[in-house]
Amino acid sequence: MVVEMQLPNITPLEENIVCTKKQELLDLIYNAFSNQEFSGLFLKMFTKDEKEKYYATILLDRKKLLAAQIDLLNSKKKLIGSDSVETLKRIIDYPLVVDLYGLDEISLKLSITDNLEIYNSTPKVELEKIFGENKIESAEVLEKEKLLEKALERKKEEAKTEPQVKVQEEIKKEAPPKKEEKPLEKAPKIEKKPSAPEIDVKVVGGEIFKPVLQEYAEEILKEIKNLNGVSVERVGITGEVGSGVIYLHVNIHGTSERDKSSREILERRVLYFANKHLPIIWRKAGLKPILSNAQAKITAPGESEEEKEEKKEVVIPRKVESNIIVEAHESVKPYFSTYARVIFKDIQSAGIDIDKMLLDIKGRSEHEINLTLWGKASGVSKEEAERIVNRILRTHAREIGKALNKYVTVHRVELHLEEEEVSSKAKQIMSKKEELEKEIEKLLKEAGVEELSYITEEKKKEAEEALLKSKVEPAIEELRKRLQREFTELPNSVFRWMNLDWEFKNGTVLVDLEASFDKRSTLLGIVSDERVREDITRTLEKVTKEVSAEHNIPIKLRNTEIRIR
Repeated sequence: MVVEMQLPNITPLEENIVCTKKQELLDLIYNAFSNQEFSGLFLKMFTKDEKEKYYATILLDRKKLLAAQIDLLNSKKKLIGSDSVETLKRIIDYPLVVDLYGLDEISLKLSITDNLEIYNSTPKVELEKIFGENKIESAEVLEKEKLLEKALERKKEEAKTEPQVKVQEEIKKEAPPKKEEKPLEKAPKIEKKPSAPEIDVKVVGGEIFKPVLQEYAEEILKEIKNLNGVSVERVGITGEVGSGVIYLHVNIHGTSERDKSSREILERRVLYFANKHLPIIWRKAGLKPILSNAQAKITAPGESEEEKEEKKEVVIPRKVESNIIVEAHESVKPYFSTYARVIFKDIQSAGIDIDKMLLDIKGRSEHEINLTLWGKASGVSKEEAERIVNRILRTHAREIGKALNKYVTVHRVELHLEEEEVSSKAKQIMSKKEELEKEIEKLLKEAGVEELSYITEEKKKEAEEALLKSKVEPAIEELRKRLQREFTELPNSVFRWMNLDWEFKNGTVLVDLEASFDKRSTLLGIVSDERVREDITRTLEKVTKEVSAEHNIPIKLRNTEIRIR
């Protein structure tokens, strides 16, 4: 019987990374080993062909393969030993979905002892033999080889012209000062290189993470300095902190005297460096970095201002209409542009006149919606307007989430509404109301408050009972049904049962919830209790807020007990 490979309880460096070819997987491994803390790596890989689906778990150090197990999901077989190595050599040419775990020296040795049976049966094959010796060279190595070849050619040419140069030097020995003047004229040209590039780091929603982004920028600069003929002028990084993630906008500008095609290649290398060092943010800040926007511009000296003008023109197509602006990644922008027009009409029909609306969509695999709106709301308070807009956004977010098959949430709604001036008649009515209230208070004191208190208490109880029947009970029933539906759709758990109690106190519905779940096993193993509990809590809070806003009743969670087994 084959034993399943065991992994230490650690956080992955990379999750669900798609590698379309062997070289991309190799680059991923070498980038991880660029961190000197890691002595080994644990990889989980999924792929398929026409006949079979493959789930591979491999353990390796910096030089060789240590252990490998491949599950054939259709055939329900497990391969270890030389069979697993041969299959691995074949499937790494397929498109792969990869999870990557970094192991320090102790974690590596623990992983070997935990998987001793598979370790003993696996041939210790060097990485070069698995990936192929001729394909290990990176693009940088190839560039250096080309430069070396050019240097050798120059040396050969210099060797041919040496006799002529010696004769000319003997003839011109009488005028040595002229040779000294030329380097003095050229010296200032060498000093034109900027002493230090400008690094501009901004963080929205968490200044504490600014040093981490500063370190990320410096690592990118170190890599760029290794490129020949590039001078970096500015590195701009803006981070927006979300719930467990940070969205990054990276803008790098530099100059080079090379031709246009060479500069374009350098730009791609710079963008590669921006992606390569993202794990620094994950390790240091504990936030998942999402590269929302990355731009690299390598221009010839003197062309920087023209490039900036081009960048400004790129922003113009983001306008869907004259008063609707959508900020989103190009892959999903058409969907959210249509979505923005429908939102605009629904908000207008709800009684809010819109002057301008900005819809900012963050993320690629998951999306957060941020809405900023300028307008007027006649006869509606700002709080009521926010509830209306939130309800409309959530309704459409669910629809577009189903269409894209992605998790779409409403993150922030910001309304800038003009306050209407109160008319003179309204002021007169308000003043008369205050006078009447004062007269009633005097009459109550003269009649005796104790006699009327019993009547008022009875009226309060009747009002509460009427409110319970008309509003609260339907809202709680809606909350119960929606929670059951949402809990059954959670990806990492199986919903078993739920018990929901509530109490109406001081105008607020206090909810007590007890629920039980089973952990769901996936291709990547069983999900942790913390992850399951986090998904359940997030869903519970989201549904409670939605029902509270839709029924206009304050609902709060008082006690929650989640049982996971």
